[in-house]
Amino acid sequence: MIFLLLSILCNSLLFIILKYFERFKINTLQALVFNYITAFSLGVVSNESGISLAVLPHMPWAWIMLLMGTLFIIVFLLIAKTAQEIGVSVATVANKMSVIIPVTVAVLFYHNSCTILKIAGIGLALTALLLTSLKEKGALKGPSKGLLVLLLPFIVFLGSGIIDALVNFAQERLITKEYSSLFLAGCFAVAGCIGIATVLFRYIYKKERINPRNMIAGVVLGVPNYISIHCMMKALNAKVMESSVLYPINNMGIVLLSSAGAVLIFKEKLSWKNRLGILISILAITLIAFS
Repeated sequence: MIFLLLSILCNSLLFIILKYFERFKINTLQALVFNYITAFSLGVVSNESGISLAVLPHMPWAWIMLLMGTLFIIVFLLIAKTAQEIGVSVATVANKMSVIIPVTVAVLFYHNSCTILKIAGIGLALTALLLTSLKEKGALKGPSKGLLVLLLPFIVFLGSGIIDALVNFAQERLITKEYSSLFLAGCFAVAGCIGIATVLFRYIYKKERINPRNMIAGVVLGVPNYISIHCMMKALNAKVMESSVLYPINNMGIVLLSSAGAVLIFKEKLSWKNRLGILISILAITLIAFS
C-alpha cells in the first residue's frame, strides 16, 4: 500500500510542478531533458541486479524500452502544454482517465475480471473526460484555442493510456523484478537522448540558450517522476490486487489530489461542467476499482 500512496503523491506533484514552469518562465523541453537525466540516474542507483547497462540493447525487451522512452518525452510535453494552456485539472483527468486503456488490455489479454460495473465505469470515464475539458466562453483566447481544447486532452488521454498498457505488459510478460530498475533507467535514457538531440538542434540552428534554472527545474521534476513510476511497478510486482483494479485506485487518488491542488494553489476556476466531470471521473474509477 505504501508504494501505491507514494505513486499517487508523486504523480500529483508532477502536475503542480509543470504548472509552476509557466509561472517561472521555465523552458519545458530543456527542463524535461534534465528531468530524464535525473530519472535515469536514480534508475541506475536503484539497480540492485548488478547487471551492467551495456546489456540493455541486447535484452529481448529492448524494443519496448525504446518505444516507451519515445512516448515518455512526447506525452510529457503534451501534458505540460495541457496543464499550462488549459489547466491542471484538465491535464490530470485527461492523463488519468486513460486508465480505461490498460484496464481493457488487462481484461482482454491477462484474464482480469470483466463485469457490468467495469464496463459502466469505462463509459463514465469518457464522459468525465469531455466534461472536464470544457471551458467557459472567453476562458481561452485565440483562434487556435478551441481546437487546442479538443485535441490536447484527447492526445494526452491516448498517449498516457498506451504508456500504462506498455508498463503493464512489460511487468506481466517481459520484466522480472530484478530488472525493473534497469528497465526504467533504459526508458529514461531513451527519452533523455531524444530530448538532448532536440535541445542541441535548437541550440545550433535557433541559437536557443540553455538556462541553468531550466536544469534545476528538471532535477526537481525528475525525482517525483522516477519515484511515481518506480513505485507503480513495485505495486504491480506485489500482486496484491489485479492491475485492472490497481490502476483505477491509483488514478482516482491522483485526480482528487491534483484537482484540489489546482484549486487551492493556482485558484483555477472550475465551471459546473468541470466539477461534474471530476465527480463523474471519481465515480467511474470507483466503479472500475471495486467491480
